[in-house]
Amino acid sequence: MEKTNYIGEYRHLLKLGLPITVAQVGFTLQGMADTLMLGQHSPQELAAAGFANSLLIMAQLLGMGFCMAAVPTIGKLYSQRKHQDIASELKSSLFADIVQGIFVCLLMYACYAALPLMGLETALLPLIRKYLLILIPSLLLMNVCYGMKNFYDCLTDTRTTMWIVLAGNMWNIVWNWILIFGNLGFPEMGICGAAWATASSRLFMLVLYAGCFLMSKRYSIYRSLWKTAVITRESLLTHNRLGWPIALQLTIELAAFSGVALALGRGGISWDATSALSAHQVGWQVSSFIYMFYIGIGSAVSIRVAHYHGLGGWRGIRFSAHAGYHLMVAIGIVATSLVFIFRRQITSVFVSNDNPILFAAISSTVVSMVWPMIFYQVGDGMQTCYVNALRGIGDVKKLLKYSFISFGLVTIPLSYLFGIIMDGGAVGIWWGFPFGLTLVGILYLRRFLYHLKRNGL
Repeated sequence: MEKTNYIGEYRHLLKLGLPITVAQVGFTLQGMADTLMLGQHSPQELAAAGFANSLLIMAQLLGMGFCMAAVPTIGKLYSQRKHQDIASELKSSLFADIVQGIFVCLLMYACYAALPLMGLETALLPLIRKYLLILIPSLLLMNVCYGMKNFYDCLTDTRTTMWIVLAGNMWNIVWNWILIFGNLGFPEMGICGAAWATASSRLFMLVLYAGCFLMSKRYSIYRSLWKTAVITRESLLTHNRLGWPIALQLTIELAAFSGVALALGRGGISWDATSALSAHQVGWQVSSFIYMFYIGIGSAVSIRVAHYHGLGGWRGIRFSAHAGYHLMVAIGIVATSLVFIFRRQITSVFVSNDNPILFAAISSTVVSMVWPMIFYQVGDGMQTCYVNALRGIGDVKKLLKYSFISFGLVTIPLSYLFGIIMDGGAVGIWWGFPFGLTLVGILYLRRFLYHLKRNGL
């Protein structure tokens, strides 16, 4: 009987999760397109974009995590077929997302002002400034996109987001090619061209999200209810109560990954900042690509759990979460096997060989970074699965605490010890990741099992 239940959940999770995975891969490919093309244009621009993206990705996660507050609420209402409440929740969540997006943009402008105090190499600072100035305002656009994406996903329409993100990704790639290298009669803009391509692709995706809502028959009922939908104080408070812990939890987790670029920007005794940042950026892109498959299944787990929670089906919640982890283990085995096999070819995909000495230093570092990347997959899959299960039932109170313990007190100190104090550079920093990810995965699993036990399972 349990085998049949798991097979059914695998099917539902894959049906929901594969389009989400494709969409998430599309989001990653937007950053990867910048990395690929900037690496061919200039290693210095690649290093600058790597540092700037370390800040921007944390800002994006603040927005993305905050917008996730809509999943347990809209998902629960959808299983109960309360369409008027869904319309009101959508309007309230979008309003909250816009306000939070403005706050995040202001926070990023403060980081921009503090750049001269970060001890960066003189040659990288002006490139980082140009890149950030163009992309910071587009963070607000991303918040609205995330809000619409969660709405579509909760209604099990994950394919719409997939096609919108793929369209935005193609827009980004084409305009990267045009603006970075100065093709089709446009001026060669380098890192500024990459920034304009990414910013414009976000506006393009927002137009597509709005167009689908205004024109699709699937959403006609919510368009008809839009005028009577009310932004309520209760909905805003709930969105903030759920959204901020998720946003901060994601940001703390990411700080252990991309935030270490702040330390790499100073260089070390046996390694320089440019090669270390470039290698970190290459490793980050590969790791992010794998993680997007986890995110796709994890998001499907969150949606399925939210639907079951609306109906009081804790047995279904248990099967859905455990089935999600089974799928993530399978994904991790396949992905890391491929990374290990092609570890010596990875760098050439992202970085040109115009400077053989610099290329060799980057490639050697990336090859060594593959080992910690492989070791942390078990913990990464576990934490992605069960944190999404907890979000699906609206339990976000402990997430911030668990993330702070695992990443703030374990990963970041160990990464700094291995990478900076012991002069291991980017490789040393990456060896701190398996410890924190495994610990946080265990903590999330324990919390999830606690809920199952409380409900007789």
